[in-house]
Amino acid sequence: MKKIRKFIKSPGVFFRDYFNKKYPIIRNEILCPELEENILLRHDLAMEELIHINFPIDVVFTWVDDSDPIWKKKYQHFKSVAEAGSLGNFATDTARFSNHDEIRYSIKSIEKNIPWVRNIFIITDDQRPAWLKSDDKIRVIDHKDIIDKKYLPTFNSHVIEAHLHKIPDLAEHFIYFNDDVFVARPLPPGHFFKNRGISSLFLSQKSLRSMQERGTNTPTLSASLQASDTFERDFKILIDTPLVHTYVPLRKSIFEEAWRLYETKINGFLSNKFRTNHDLNLATFFVPWLSYITGKATPARDICYYFNIRSTAARSYFKALKQAKKDGVLPHSFCANDFNTHKATLEKYHLLLKEALKYQFESEK
Repeated sequence: MKKIRKFIKSPGVFFRDYFNKKYPIIRNEILCPELEENILLRHDLAMEELIHINFPIDVVFTWVDDSDPIWKKKYQHFKSVAEAGSLGNFATDTARFSNHDEIRYSIKSIEKNIPWVRNIFIITDDQRPAWLKSDDKIRVIDHKDIIDKKYLPTFNSHVIEAHLHKIPDLAEHFIYFNDDVFVARPLPPGHFFKNRGISSLFLSQKSLRSMQERGTNTPTLSASLQASDTFERDFKILIDTPLVHTYVPLRKSIFEEAWRLYETKINGFLSNKFRTNHDLNLATFFVPWLSYITGKATPARDICYYFNIRSTAARSYFKALKQAKKDGVLPHSFCANDFNTHKATLEKYHLLLKEALKYQFESEK
């Protein structure tokens, strides 16, 4: 009778609730329905607030300004001489290098929501964000400061990420960010690291083998599968789960351990100027899972909205994030990825992105 009265009085609400229950909206990679996210968030954060962290934590970005004429000249030269068939799928997709000033807002999200971080390092190829003024907390690190000059210049994110642990004065515990990742709400250090410095391993509800069977072909998937095969061979453990597309808590000592154990394997792909299907993704798969295997990481939950800003579906994500801020139910993070699918592209997508980021991190509403 209650449902009948609801149908008669408010048919629109009745059908909305019916379809939301039968076909719940899911915007994250852990397959949690949108209406249930806040329940998990509140309970997780309540526990994470209890974790006492007494060690410094840094943040590391990799970043490129694709409008820089010197960088563009280098990029075009090495792209033109790259061997046909050697590059991974989408390795030279211009969207991979497009700069929409995301890092400015990503840093704002850090300053607003995780202000307890010690240093923020930005790794670049002899560049510097135009808006960045002198700041003791933000340090720009050039590729040549951490990568052997025989591998430079490089346009391969896997190569750059393989050297994060060589940043001068980097803390043992650090969080790796791409510039399209944003901290959506205030988070305690315990979200990223547990007692005794154990790293959080933010797992998705995806399967590497399933993606491969569906015909997915990207350098990231190939790198993850190679790492998985290595772990199965050396540690007799099958790893089939990628991480959520968000920030990655890491430890410098595990990077060093990865290099000690697999230096030959790592050196084997460092000369690849662009991403190929023969790389290893140390920062976003290999080191996190090696941390788990060696008892230095534990599975954890991060509700992250991951979407392509060029897709027409991006509008619904921007709308959902705006409403979530008003209602106080924002996810942990979101990743506004830029990927050229060659399908219908959202008009003025870069302007919509900037408007959304300004609302999230500059508006008090």
